[in-house]
Amino acid sequence: MVYTLLLLGVKDIDIVDAMYDNSENACLVLVDNAKYILNWYPSSVLNTTLSDFTNIKKIDINPLTQKIGKE
Repeated sequence: MVYTLLLLGVKDIDIVDAMYDNSENACLVLVDNAKYILNWYPSSVLNTTLSDFTNIKKIDINPLTQKIGKE
């Protein structure tokens, strides 16, 4: 998903390590300053409820953007 967004020129993407309901680890793809969460809930492709998660750390996507040439 991140790869496709980067190829399309979407620049406001963050990947974060988070906890879902303080019990389950999750890796989230946040778009547009965390306005959207991609592919977390199985029944939905796009989610907007970030309050269920506690962000632990941001994962650097610069190596990915450099590999596909979309810096």
